Amino acid sequence: MIKKIKFKIKRFIDYRVRLLRDQQHQNQQINFDYNQLSHLFKEDSFIPFSAWAISPSTILHVLNDISINKRNRIIEFGSGASTFYIAKLIKTLKLKASFYSVESDKEWANELESLLKLYEISDFVRVIYAPLSTVPNEYKLKEQSVWYDVNKLDEALKDDAKFDLVLVDGPFGGSTPYARYSAIPYLKSLLSKNASIYLDDTNRKDEKEIIVQWLKILGFDRFDFERYSCLKPSQNFDVSPFQLSKPGI
Repeated sequence: MIKKIKFKIKRFIDYRVRLLRDQQHQNQQINFDYNQLSHLFKEDSFIPFSAWAISPSTILHVLNDISINKRNRIIEFGSGASTFYIAKLIKTLKLKASFYSVESDKEWANELESLLKLYEISDFVRVIYAPLSTVPNEYKLKEQSVWYDVNKLDEALKDDAKFDLVLVDGPFGGSTPYARYSAIPYLKSLLSKNASIYLDDTNRKDEKEIIVQWLKILGFDRFDFERYSCLKPSQNFDVSPFQLSKPGI
């Protein structure tokens, strides 16, 4: 009996130690990735990371992809910290890239454009204000009811160039079930054959289902990370961020 109690106590302690170790490792990785990102801006700059923000690791992965694969047509759904870093990277590396940022909140879209001008990177991104609207049936999943106004998107994206990198971090999950699904059905004919697709928050139920449905549409390979997933063709070069080694117990 005593041996069983000791075993259970030891197993519980080992479990807690692993949890603490994994959390510490995750925090160290985030700090490492954020330090990498901070080199793009001066010390007197401030790019906010709220509880709703995309993680530094996701942004660093996207920046690696843009830099290494020389992406020249980029679109993100949901504007935020990623908008500043992508625009700044395009400016810093003097890339010949078109970058579109789709935002549903008019007030934030206006504030974003003001901040982009403040940091002198407004010429490297086009902010598209597209309010949430009834989603067409061909772009919806199950009980999803709204997505970005496709008429606004059609007008802004009316040329025939193909996107080679897509980052999906919007709309916000509470707007409707499967809020972010429509991005790939809408963009399917506008994607290059070597495109990379990033979906944030794939630790959540809706996003897990969305990524499964996107795989059926695209036939790409899937790569899962701490909080996000990447879909890309199998021949694409691995551009995932450097990972710190996990310490043993």
